[in-house]
Amino acid sequence: MGQSAKAEARAAARDAQRTASDSDPPELVEVPAAVVCANCGDPDCPGCLEMEELTQGSGVIAIVPWERPGLGFFGRLWSTARLSTRTYKSFFGALPDGDLTAALRFAVTAELLAVGSVLLAFVPIVLAIAPWLLDAAVQDAGLRHSLVRAVFAGVPIVALAMVALHTLHGVGLDIGARRQGARGHRGRGLRFGFYACGWDLVTLPLGLLVVAFSEGPRAAFSTAPLGMTVPARAAMSYLRGVHRLDEAHARAAGRFAALLTTLAVGTMGIFAFTGAVIYAVLGG
Repeated sequence: MGQSAKAEARAAARDAQRTASDSDPPELVEVPAAVVCANCGDPDCPGCLEMEELTQGSGVIAIVPWERPGLGFFGRLWSTARLSTRTYKSFFGALPDGDLTAALRFAVTAELLAVGSVLLAFVPIVLAIAPWLLDAAVQDAGLRHSLVRAVFAGVPIVALAMVALHTLHGVGLDIGARRQGARGHRGRGLRFGFYACGWDLVTLPLGLLVVAFSEGPRAAFSTAPLGMTVPARAAMSYLRGVHRLDEAHARAAGRFAALLTTLAVGTMGIFAFTGAVIYAVLGG
């Protein structure tokens, strides 16, 4: 009787399991989404702000929030900028391939907002040093128009120059990595440079104001220095994570990219100074 009862119990269990499997809805048995949020696992999540790692044990890479639909424009912008600054190690260490055009749009938008916020922050300082300038601009139409033209031309020029420098740094990282024996990932340095523009958005006045209101003054105070410390650390994370270089070779590649960027800054400075002198002489 004991053997018969056990056999009947096993048969009943198999029948119940088969019935439950047959009644499962299709979404429970189909292959899950290939791209999911690495933090919460939700395929519809645009990217958690508090994400610590971009990959889980499965190795699935979470897509950059800026490149995902489902969240507002500024939500995608701020989420990506914050990730590139506050969680730069995981963000750049597992930076995936993707649309370069979308990444470029992020870079230009971030730099326009960053540079514009710096200009607005300097207005009270300038007026405090030269209070007469406001009255002069109000009364002198020529001066007013000159100031407006300078703002509308200067902000985009500086923003595009910042995008170019970040891009050059990213390309320099790829060149430096190949000089150290790395292979593949061509074009990934462009994405590094484009998304590195998020540092400027977060660590300059507008971003610090957002952090202060959303997380408190203490968080803003701790975020401000990241603009100086993150670039080198993010570059190392990128070189080790994406190009798989060891510490010594990653440092060598990083130095090459930093030297290339420094030379570019110096060259741009010389051209800007020369242009200003020529304009002053011709204008005089």
